[in-house]
Amino acid sequence: MKRAIIVSVWLFCAVVAAAQDDDAALRAAMYLNGATSPEELDGSELERLHILGKVRVNSPGRNARSILSEYQLAALEDYRRQCGDILSWEELALVDGFGKDAVEALKPYLSLWSDNLPGAVDTLPHFKASLLVRATEKNIGTKLKAEGKYWQVAGAARNKSWGSKDCDWTASAEVGNGRWSALIGDFNVRYGQGLAIWSGFSMTTLSTIDAFIKRPTGIRPVCSFTPSQHRGLAAEYHLGRYSLSAFADLNSNTALHATYTTLTTQIGLTLLPHKLSTDFAINYKGIDLAGELSASFAGLTGESIISGVIATKFKVKDIKFALQTRAIPSKFSGKKNGEYALAIGTQWKSPVWQQLNGKEGFGSSVSKHVLSLTADASLLPVPQKDPGRKQLRIYGLWQWQMTGTTALETKFTGRYRNWEPSRSDLRLDLKYANGPWLATTRLEGDYCDGQGVLSYQEIGYKTSAPTECAAYLRMGAFSTAGWSSRIYCYERDAPGTFTVTAYSGQGLTASLYGTLKIHIDPHLRAKLCLRASYVLKKATIPTPSLHLQFQLDT
Repeated sequence: MKRAIIVSVWLFCAVVAAAQDDDAALRAAMYLNGATSPEELDGSELERLHILGKVRVNSPGRNARSILSEYQLAALEDYRRQCGDILSWEELALVDGFGKDAVEALKPYLSLWSDNLPGAVDTLPHFKASLLVRATEKNIGTKLKAEGKYWQVAGAARNKSWGSKDCDWTASAEVGNGRWSALIGDFNVRYGQGLAIWSGFSMTTLSTIDAFIKRPTGIRPVCSFTPSQHRGLAAEYHLGRYSLSAFADLNSNTALHATYTTLTTQIGLTLLPHKLSTDFAINYKGIDLAGELSASFAGLTGESIISGVIATKFKVKDIKFALQTRAIPSKFSGKKNGEYALAIGTQWKSPVWQQLNGKEGFGSSVSKHVLSLTADASLLPVPQKDPGRKQLRIYGLWQWQMTGTTALETKFTGRYRNWEPSRSDLRLDLKYANGPWLATTRLEGDYCDGQGVLSYQEIGYKTSAPTECAAYLRMGAFSTAGWSSRIYCYERDAPGTFTVTAYSGQGLTASLYGTLKIHIDPHLRAKLCLRASYVLKKATIPTPSLHLQFQLDT
């Protein structure tokens, strides 16, 4: 009977659902954060990309800083001043600070739109608007976003359950142009390497060398069902190589930040109550060096507590290397433990390229082999309680593009702690892509006070414009010895709804996700998303769920 219920859910969803591949957001978020899998991300990162829209490379506005660094923006400005608008992805990949990997990862959120002749620069204003409505089994809410070159409005609201009087909400309104902006409502703030201030998601692991150096974005509005850390007033002003930003929130937090940027160097200064921080990022002849030094002044005594993060990335032939050191006393961070760490990482990409089946032009081939290995050794003392806490984390990744349609990805993670059981995890993903058909087989096992195993098979079908649709059906099973050997698994969901389930115990899972995207005219698109899932777990009540979302873009 229970299995019949699962099959019924699949059949029902197959009749009413269609889908578009939203893996582009995952790939971009993983690239920007140096993650190796969606399980290492947080919903705030995908939400940030989802509300971003397309960033015009040939007229980058303020939103461009959400995914492009100040160095990349400075390089774009210099290139366009000399050569005019960028007209192809291959040309963008040649601009200093980009490269093929960056362009391929960020391409879904970039636009090469240009109204100018070759050699000219785009100066025309642009307009964009979006409407989004979402409902789920336990949550009901709405989101509204509209933005143009000179203004932006965004908001979100959610009821925790049907008929509940409790309500979480976020809202923000922004006005400005490419030079200045003012914001009221909810926002995130990210400066430097995150010592002085870094609200929103921040990876705590260094899975790949891309995670060794963080990407600051300044002040960004939030349109999410999860309240942000700041609610108040904020403003930014940009003048050539200089920029100045400030904010004040309802919790009496204030900050002032100034930045100076050249084609090779970025230097920033942050002032907060009882904190002073300076950050830098340098790119010279392929060598990246970034860091932040911060001082905290405790109360009226004037006691200063110094903290620092410094990292570098460089390449020798086909091998990339990265180093990072962290010194963050517990009195500075406010956490129960301090952190003193040294991390090293390396990555090798095969010079042999594999042509992908059914693809042409930029991004139609990938390296046949990619190997990555990082290690992070740290001392995590708890003052006056446990000053000898130590940790060692190791991450290994091997990506093998076996043929033009099939790829195998192997990932190993290991964690040793001297105050609790160690944990090791091995994961295999076999992926198949041929035209509109896609399939993934995942097998993962771990050990931490017991064994855990998870496996699923997912098949999908995707079409392209003008009517983009696809459907993804997943069936899986899991068995773990307990909570300590739990396995996290990313689940496809509607854009802006990030789902990573922690599976423990024994059970079966099934889900179907899809969207239908219709291009009504060159400036108007409609999109419908639907996700249905069912979890059958031993000794627990079955848990079905249904998510529905509609979006209109112009």
